[in-house]
Parts: sequence; structure tokens; C-alpha cells
Amino acid sequence: MRDVNMGSIRSIDRAIDILQTFSIEKPYLTVEEIAKATKIPNSTVYRILCTLERRGLVQFDEKTATYKLGLRMLEFSYHLNSVLDIKQEAKDLLTELHQKTNQTVLMAVREGDQIIYIFKKEKYEGLKFSSYVGQRRPFIYGILGPVLLAHLPDAEITRILSVPVQKHTQYTVTNEEQILVRLRKIKQDGYYIESNETTVGVTGIGAPVFDINGKVMAAIGVVGPSIQIDDQIEHIKPLLLDTSCRVSLRMGYRSEQ
Repeated sequence: MRDVNMGSIRSIDRAIDILQTFSIEKPYLTVEEIAKATKIPNSTVYRILCTLERRGLVQFDEKTATYKLGLRMLEFSYHLNSVLDIKQEAKDLLTELHQKTNQTVLMAVREGDQIIYIFKKEKYEGLKFSSYVGQRRPFIYGILGPVLLAHLPDAEITRILSVPVQKHTQYTVTNEEQILVRLRKIKQDGYYIESNETTVGVTGIGAPVFDINGKVMAAIGVVGPSIQIDDQIEHIKPLLLDTSCRVSLRMGYRSEQ
């Protein structure tokens, strides 16, 4: 965990303290029991619990007048497990892709209305990239965001693109209609190649990873200096697509579905 040099928000600290009082040994707790464990006043505990209840993070049992963790917590757990599973399953294949291409290999998943990098194996020498594991980026950034965005429902794509796209270089495409045409092509082709739109002199190629239900759960890509990648793209593309297929198979996907 990185050292964040910034003061915490007291109400959020208290909410986390309250959630952490629940355990396997004590799954059901009263307001008084939580207040005693956290040393937070009863009235404050109650107000925070009401907020957490509205957001589905805790549930109240009227018969026993106790609280327990809510089903929304399962969503967080499922998402975390999915990220950890795919990273573990893909690690050796992505490392192999890195060795075959001698270029930087990345993997990202969706995180709300952004993407988050969960794997990075950098080029041994030469050009380095600022993206790091755990970093969030907008969907229209680099090669992985557009790949993930292309496979979202149309309504979500429209909502996400309602926010103006940042222009990273003079070549960045920001027009919504042009982006929509591009997204349809990405979904049709099964890969995406981008040059100079995020960083001048950098080219990348990305492809989706599918889960057991046939939904895109991640995107992987190869990035490097345009002077190298542009000449190697027809060599790198089948290596990338083969890797994305193999990772998808490990996640339970079957192409015939």
C-alpha cells in the first residue's frame, strides 16, 4: 500500500471502522455493540448505519434489532476476486507475450466509468511508459480503454461519451461520431491499433479477454515506440490475439457460445 500524505475524512474512517467490526465470529451486531467496539457514540453509529443501509452495505434485522453486512458487499468481493483471478491466470501468458515481442505489455479492467491497470510488464530498455498497476485512466485513453468501451451496452457508451474527451496530442480523436464508428470497428475486428493519439511516437495494439458468459472482462495490449511497432504490427497482432484467446479460455470462455 502506498503512503498517502493527506489527512483522512473522519466520517469515512468511522464508516470503515464500523464495517470492520463485523466478522465470521460476530456477523450480527447491535448499535450498542458496534459503538462499544469502535468507541464511536451510539447516535453517530446509528446515523452511519442508516447511510450504509441505504447503499446496501449493511442490512437491518427488525426481529433481532441487529445489523449484518449487506449484499452489496458481495459485489465488491466478486469484483476483487475476478480481478485477482484473471491477473493470476494471465500472468504467465502475458509474460510470454512480453518476451516474444520485447515490448511493454499491459492489462486493464473496467472500474466504474474508468479503466484500471492490473498488470504491466515493461520493455527491457528504451522508451518507458508512465502508466502503472493500480492507475486509473478514462476509457478514451490508449488502446485498452477503447477495447473495453467497445463492448459495453450502447446506453453506457452514450453516457460515458457525454463527458468531453480530453485531447492528449494533436492527433487525438475527440469527435463522438468518429469515436462511435471506431468502437463499432473494434468490436467487429476484435482488436484495436492506435498511434500518436495518446503519446506522439507511441503505437499500441489491444484486444479483449472474455469471461465464461461471453462478456469482456479485461483488455490486454502491446505498446512500444512507433518506429519499432509499426514495422512489427503484423507479427505482433497474431501473438496478441492468441494470448487474448488463451487467457479467455482460462477464464472459462468458449468461442462457440
